[in-house]
Amino acid sequence: MSTEIFVKSINAYLPEQVLTIDEAISTGLYSAERAAVDGFTALRIEENLSSAEMAVKAALPGLSSTDPDAVNSLYLCSIHRHGHKILWPPASYVQHQLGLGRQTRALGISQGCNGGFVACSLATDLIQHGLTGDHLVLGADRFSGSGFDRINSDLGTLYGDAAFALRLGSGSGAFRLLYMGLESEPELEAMYRDTQPAPEGIVDHDIKSAKRNYLEQHGRDHFNRLFISALQRLRASILAQVNLVQFPARYIVFPNVGAGLSAKLYAEEFADLASENLWGFGRSIGHLGTSDQFLGLWHIDRCKPLRPGERVLLLGAGNGLGLGAMLLEKT
Repeated sequence: MSTEIFVKSINAYLPEQVLTIDEAISTGLYSAERAAVDGFTALRIEENLSSAEMAVKAALPGLSSTDPDAVNSLYLCSIHRHGHKILWPPASYVQHQLGLGRQTRALGISQGCNGGFVACSLATDLIQHGLTGDHLVLGADRFSGSGFDRINSDLGTLYGDAAFALRLGSGSGAFRLLYMGLESEPELEAMYRDTQPAPEGIVDHDIKSAKRNYLEQHGRDHFNRLFISALQRLRASILAQVNLVQFPARYIVFPNVGAGLSAKLYAEEFADLASENLWGFGRSIGHLGTSDQFLGLWHIDRCKPLRPGERVLLLGAGNGLGLGAMLLEKT
């Protein structure tokens, strides 16, 4: 990268309420058989705040009184409902609550669980092209308060609530960005599409039926072939810029998707590029929609501090298929 880009701050909001998997099994919400395969130990649950309110709480520690004119763009990423009227723009609410300037561009991004990486990619491109100001990338999802069942609506994945706030800019920061890249396989969008459009209703939250239909129609081998090819293209792109085979990162943060359809595929393609993964943390909070990898980075920064020069690789994935990767070095 010609212009050095830094993560100036990483903050998060993680609810205190915990639903353990043992509790979910004992109350009949979840089966012991599924639990043995999926591998989660607990989920974090937010009972009161909306997703946008969680985003505000995550963002505030990374801002100061001089920031109304210092933040060029705000990106708010999510995969689930924001809890208010359908035409309400939550990114503008966050802009307002944070006291950012009127010139700050507020943008909501809904691109599956890879939305945060898409936003970071947009931000880094703009910084590279000389745009002044920092970029605030936020992600927030809360899965309560709708027809979505955080335990049973999807296959192999249990959903938790959280929010993150990542501040990107030039000059200096806690982490130097060494690599930012996206990859996609748009044929796999069909795994999340119903057989035909239908009126809004409770079936909108039945994620697993679309996946099952796709696998029944095309087969698991076809899915694996497309998915693995996309992962391999992303891996090749990373290694073309940074030799992580010979000099692995300290940590890699995978999506918190349990055994599911794809968790093993991530590990098979990328596990050798880092000394440790963060599944021990991820399995204790659940899949957070857009926030998994960024909560992982926050957890590392807070509880497992890196020494200067050590690196962390964030691997993102979302329905679409969209993939993303960020390699960060502690300054």
